[in-house]
Amino acid sequence: MSSWIQRVGALLGGRMPAAGVAAPELRARREASQVQVAPATPVLVAETPTFAEAAIPDPQQPFFEWLLDAGATLDVPLLPHEHRLLTRLDGVLASDAAPAELLPRAPAVIPQLMNSLRDESQSAHALAERVAKDPNLVAEVIRLANSSLTRAAEPVSDLAQAISRLGTQGLRRAIAKVVLKPIFDAPPKSLSGRAASRLWLHSEAKAAECLRLAAAAGLDPFEGYLAGLMHNIGWTAMLRTLDRALARHGAAGAPPLQYSSAFVQALEPRRERFFAKLVMPWQLTDSLTALATELRDDGLIATRSALGTALRAADRSASLAMLRV
Repeated sequence: MSSWIQRVGALLGGRMPAAGVAAPELRARREASQVQVAPATPVLVAETPTFAEAAIPDPQQPFFEWLLDAGATLDVPLLPHEHRLLTRLDGVLASDAAPAELLPRAPAVIPQLMNSLRDESQSAHALAERVAKDPNLVAEVIRLANSSLTRAAEPVSDLAQAISRLGTQGLRRAIAKVVLKPIFDAPPKSLSGRAASRLWLHSEAKAAECLRLAAAAGLDPFEGYLAGLMHNIGWTAMLRTLDRALARHGAAGAPPLQYSSAFVQALEPRRERFFAKLVMPWQLTDSLTALATELRDDGLIATRSALGTALRAADRSASLAMLRV
């Protein structure tokens, strides 16, 4: 039994998943079905998670083990090579490195995302024309229209029907997913490549939950969705930086897969700073830029804004969902 399964079993009080549990992708999509319509009167997002697992300890270490399919985290101080890796991360964060250097695919997709989503006045017809030109978008729109998120009984196979069912907001979510997913791709024999597919599943689940929580708080649901979907680019950029640091020491083909608990804890604030370093120059929306600034300065744990609080709860909820599988 892998170490992250043992750890999450302990977190959940020894309760292991029943036989035949859904695969990660299906579970992420099932969680997405919990999206609710915003209430008439806006309410603040609770400062602590409102789901039943609020008393469960921090899943940070078992999530790290699951993400990299790594061995059990060592309960020891920082190891010598971990000091070097953290120094490298801090050097990149303090440098003038541009988003294009941290995420090579970003220059090709972020302007596309901005052009498709920034103008909220775009009609469904204009978005439909955009979708029809891209086979990947057509497939995603039809898939989303047939998902449990739409709560429709009859399946659709026609793009026009799918667009009619989803509306403008649904189309924007589909476009965001197709545009952003390539950013998470990475070479297979690397830390970033090892984490890529799991990181995307986690992002989908986090986006759906953050949308739900944002709507419940009277925020823009799509901005909540985009915050959840984009948040893990901090992980991607950080892991790619670690890959480059390991390559310099001849470890590119066989990156270490066991780390100290002190190292795992030290990664969390740096992940937020990588996210901020990428998102702030993009200026996607005022709220996302403000969120990035807040995460850079205070970290996700200490965030106090409504959107930041929703993201924190969504991140935890998605992590626990992945670990249950």
